[in-house]
Amino acid sequence: MIRKGIHRTAVVECYGSAAIPESTIIEPLAVVYVGERGRLTLGERNTLYPGVTLRIDQGWMETGAEVSFGSGCHIYEPRAGLTIGDHCMIAGGVLICGVNHGYALRGVPMRQQASAAAPIVIGVDVWIGMGAIILPGVTLGAGAIVGAGAVVTSDVAPGAMVNGVPARFVKSRKGVGA
Repeated sequence: MIRKGIHRTAVVECYGSAAIPESTIIEPLAVVYVGERGRLTLGERNTLYPGVTLRIDQGWMETGAEVSFGSGCHIYEPRAGLTIGDHCMIAGGVLICGVNHGYALRGVPMRQQASAAAPIVIGVDVWIGMGAIILPGVTLGAGAIVGAGAVVTSDVAPGAMVNGVPARFVKSRKGVGA
């Protein structure tokens, strides 16, 4: 799929379902892979900066309008679904992972155990700082801010600012949320 807005060095392979609007910009060396059991729906005016990777072999991802994915951002296997609201900023180096390996059975290699997936929901107007990690099952409320390098293991309230490993509440943004 070569068209205006998709750089010639970007790789876009869709074996499942993909809706990529003409207003989407996919910059150099970005990779979009949608497997046969995958579905990708990008909103209007999304931007994938250089080196972004979207890997959806199974499951689905939907974004709203004006979502940006910073350089080196990785979206990995949102098997139970990933929803990203309008006007979100996802900084460089962010990892959003929708699946965990199984590990409960000691006599069975972890690689051979069933994986566990959980949905991820990112509300409107969310800012995820550089190098943050968002794990399966997390909801980031509208207007939330995730600090650089944070590891988000549980839900973040609307308008809340979190930071650290694991991410902890820092303060609320004035006039945002509940």
